[in-house]
Amino acid sequence: MRAINGERLKAGYAMDKKIILEVQGICLSFGGLKALDEVSFCVERGEILAIIGPNGAGKTCCLNCINGFYHPERGEIYFDGQQINKLPAYRIAKIGIARTFQNIELYGGLTTLDNLLAARHIHFRTNILEKHSTLGEDGEKKPNIESG
Repeated sequence: MRAINGERLKAGYAMDKKIILEVQGICLSFGGLKALDEVSFCVERGEILAIIGPNGAGKTCCLNCINGFYHPERGEIYFDGQQINKLPAYRIAKIGIARTFQNIELYGGLTTLDNLLAARHIHFRTNILEKHSTLGEDGEKKPNIESG
């Protein structure tokens, strides 16, 4: 991780698509407790990095700001050049940022693959109500095209 010292990256570097994630001076507090205080870093495309530290250091708070669960009080977060810190969590998930939890199994009766597929619901375009609805997008009744 490379720290960014308070300045937005030079446009040429960001435009070169080397930076995929940029966290710039984010601050988050709960009451009088500062969980994050001017946290800044960037991640280049293709890098695999870790955020490490003792319990209570703010690791989860930082990740929750990136995925939209928390919104930092100050600072900015960019993903692939787009500012995301003001977007709702579902929009951040749609552009490819999500988090996992430390649970070993989300659904104990499912296989690993089924658990992974369950998380892909955000990419599906229909739901059970849309699938079985007799109304089209315009509100008019759909023609019955069942074959016998």
